[in-house]
Amino acid sequence: MHHANRKTPIEETMRALAELQAEGKIKHIGLSAISSATLRRAVKIAPVAAVQADYSPFVLDIERPTGGDLLATCRELGVAFVAAMPLGRGMITSTFASGQPVGDEKDMRVHVMPRFQEANREKNVKVISQFEELAKKKGCTVAQLSLAWLLKQGHDIFPIPGTKKIKYLEENWASLDIELSDEEEAEVRGFIEKAEIAGHPLPPQFESYSFVDTVEEA
Repeated sequence: MHHANRKTPIEETMRALAELQAEGKIKHIGLSAISSATLRRAVKIAPVAAVQADYSPFVLDIERPTGGDLLATCRELGVAFVAAMPLGRGMITSTFASGQPVGDEKDMRVHVMPRFQEANREKNVKVISQFEELAKKKGCTVAQLSLAWLLKQGHDIFPIPGTKKIKYLEENWASLDIELSDEEEAEVRGFIEKAEIAGHPLPPQFESYSFVDTVEEA
């Protein structure tokens, strides 16, 4: 999965990736955190198998004009979507919902990620604990509801949750067995669209790394 560089035309990047593909060094081409406009330019050079960007119940930019309607563009072009950070970097978990610290004393999220910082944490714990009530009604965990909801958005959505613990790996994998009805999906969407999460998903200095537009080729 290649993360586009604003200063390098996407056409140059795609030609290099296509060469590697022709040499058998890579099987498919994937791009990360690009804009819809850059994706349209990319597929003119070579097929793009997948695009990756943040997507979770509380980060819906790819569905909206704020994210350049990236998901719609992917679907128009037949490109799969890899949902990065589907558990909100650990915010959409039972641990966070219960008010427990995420990670240990070395964990940087509380220092750099706005949604984990003291000014926002208490409000967000309350929202996720309310989200947990929907999960309990379905008989699953907060994380499982998040992943099941993302999977419900379409067969072209591939969430990639990360964890350091086997028990959470197994919990996340079990999300595949949770099927949401259309009514349940709509209930979750209704909740998340009304929920007021405090803080941006990323620190200000990293916001420019999302939905990257590369320079035009000379």
